[in-house]
Amino acid sequence: MASTSPARTRQSAAARKKAAAARPSVASDPLAGFEPIHISADEDVEEERVPLFYIGDTEYTIPKEIAPGVALQYLRQARESGHELATPPLLIRVLGEDAYMALEQSKAVTEEQLESIVKLIVDLALGQAEKKEGKARG
Repeated sequence: MASTSPARTRQSAAARKKAAAARPSVASDPLAGFEPIHISADEDVEEERVPLFYIGDTEYTIPKEIAPGVALQYLRQARESGHELATPPLLIRVLGEDAYMALEQSKAVTEEQLESIVKLIVDLALGQAEKKEGKARG
């Protein structure tokens, strides 16, 4: 009987070491001290808008800061179906349906003007994501 006790003791010590190794220490636990992130509800966010273009005397605006989710949606759609098909939903989301329809139906807008508007919106949307990504890396 005495010979089985040391084996059990060694097994118990090994089991204890294994269990201790399985539990992350406070220093190696990335969630140690983590507090959940609280994001405001959409209705609580005031969106500042700035003029982007005029058709006649009618002003059309875009958000001063484009939400990062807009870039994520654009990038997902671009990956799935290409940038050409991802751009119209981006424009509608940033401009709003009325401004998009005004551009679409305008007989006076030039190709150069339209390209400038589209490029600016894509750059602004993706620029917000790139700024955030750069901060995360830096």
